[in-house]
Amino acid sequence: MSLCVLGVSAFFLGFCHTARMSLDPESRPLPKDSDWLSPFLAELRSGGVRLLELGCGPGLDAATLLAAGFEVTAFDRIPLTRARQTAPGARLLRADLARALPFRDGAFDAAVASLSLHYLPWAQTRAAFAEVRRVLNEGSPFLFRVNATDDYAHGAGQGDEIEPHFYRGPGHYHSETKRFFNEPMVRQAVEGWFEVRHLAHRTIYRYEDPKRVWECLAIAIET
Repeated sequence: MSLCVLGVSAFFLGFCHTARMSLDPESRPLPKDSDWLSPFLAELRSGGVRLLELGCGPGLDAATLLAAGFEVTAFDRIPLTRARQTAPGARLLRADLARALPFRDGAFDAAVASLSLHYLPWAQTRAAFAEVRRVLNEGSPFLFRVNATDDYAHGAGQGDEIEPHFYRGPGHYHSETKRFFNEPMVRQAVEGWFEVRHLAHRTIYRYEDPKRVWECLAIAIET
């Protein structure tokens, strides 16, 4: 057989494989920005598959969680056009973490929030964590990431400090205010509602710049 025929055959097989990947959602690779979820999927699934995502943005994490078998309800205060395209199987709605969540007590088995819990004054931040606990069952996991106080490339220390590590400034993304957490603040945010099982200081990349965050897995406790 000629090398030309072999080349055409190899190209055809590669094309078929690519086409099959594009048609089969279960065979698609995880969105790169959502790789952080992979080590926690088993823990998130431990109590059931009803999962709430707080601040879903363009829907990358929601798409990953759907592919992992979760029944995803996700919300954001911004328009959901991109999220509907990225995660069409999710139940999507507009809601604001500054207000009570529009769900009944114990409605979900797990919750996820990636970089959505750091825009509020401290009293409202605590209230938001209390609301997450309300809509979860005892023992349910809550996985979240928040800005770290050394996240200088993304606004730490910039603007008017209106509370400790909470700044108002025109250069902040998504909101005129942004909070940056140290380890004690993360623990204080969940105190009374969750028990910290995992807490790590990470470097990720956002808008092509290194970003410093706290990554936390917390378990809902009896209240």
